[in-house]
Amino acid sequence: MSVSLKFDDELLQDFMQRFYGYGTYTGDYWFVGMEEGGGNSFTDICQRLHDWNRRGRLELEDIVAYHAQIGAERYFGPKPRLQPTWNRLIRMELSAKGLDTHRENVRQYQQKNWGRHTSTNCLVELLPLPSPSISHWLYAQHSQLLELVNRQTYTGYYAPRRAEHLRQRIAEYQPKAVVFYSVNPVYMDWWRFVAGVDFIKVAECDRLYIGKNEHTVFAIALHPVTTGVRNEYFHQVGKIISSTAMG
Repeated sequence: MSVSLKFDDELLQDFMQRFYGYGTYTGDYWFVGMEEGGGNSFTDICQRLHDWNRRGRLELEDIVAYHAQIGAERYFGPKPRLQPTWNRLIRMELSAKGLDTHRENVRQYQQKNWGRHTSTNCLVELLPLPSPSISHWLYAQHSQLLELVNRQTYTGYYAPRRAEHLRQRIAEYQPKAVVFYSVNPVYMDWWRFVAGVDFIKVAECDRLYIGKNEHTVFAIALHPVTTGVRNEYFHQVGKIISSTAMG
């Protein structure tokens, strides 16, 4: 009879409560996603938890240092591969700054200026646990935590708590722009709650919603890996964020 491997539930729970993503809250550009990708196996998740613990259980990690620790350096080495989600978020930031969005410039930005403690961006997630897809859920079989019995229970428990925390952090740091990248109706209400502003649909850009307060422009945009969406969409989003901030 096989014995199911178990997570360190104290560490796992602390990770879910305290880890939010990468970069710095002092960055001008924040990108808010649903959840981080990865987490394909028990071993992979244990590695992430172990290294997060060893590095001091930080709320925000330096993306390069952390990924080097967990052995995932292919996006930051001498000839980094463009990561499908990040490279299009980078295009938004570069466009908002009026900078070159040529492929090699995006690659260099990912390598040197993306999700660092010294960068101008902050990459955070509504939900804390990495997962390759919303249909994938291996946590219940490796944990005794009641909030992980299934994805619905987990989301119901953590989404409101983390949404409130992100709302508070935005009010505290007042970034120039916050981009929520998913127009899935399941998440749209969370984005509205975190932003605390009214959004309007932008006529000249497909499935883009913009809101604003006196400090911050908020955008709800398509996820970077949405089928059929081209780089130009993300360049346009960046330009609209910039023009809205100046307006």
